[in-house]
Amino acid sequence: MSRQNERRVTAERLLQSILDGAPDSALVTTDFEYEQHFGFTAGRYVGEKGLQRWIETFYEVWDRASVEFEGVRETDDRIALDFRVLVQARQTGIEVELRATGVCRFTRDGRIARMDSFNDASAAAERLAEERG
Repeated sequence: MSRQNERRVTAERLLQSILDGAPDSALVTTDFEYEQHFGFTAGRYVGEKGLQRWIETFYEVWDRASVEFEGVRETDDRIALDFRVLVQARQTGIEVELRATGVCRFTRDGRIARMDSFNDASAAAERLAEERG
């Protein structure tokens, strides 16, 4: 499997595990950071406790969620996944489609150190293009 495919699979597994409510900690570094740049869950979430806080906040509004991946781009240490999340509102049952791009920064050992989610394609492209930091 190519490096891009390995990273894509890792990022997809992480996003799926987060939406399932049980983030796979083996896929991320201990100081993993997630930052969402839009919506009511916008903010920075650090480590396992941060991800649990994001999940709790997300599921206060949404009853269920499923993700479909639509595209992938890669740089030296990052991968960007375009995806859509289909959610159902907890109180009304209304279904909504959310589109976003998750930009994941990887460590040399193949784990994810940071993930940023954007609903603005140009902001996601800028983050993907940033030089290794």
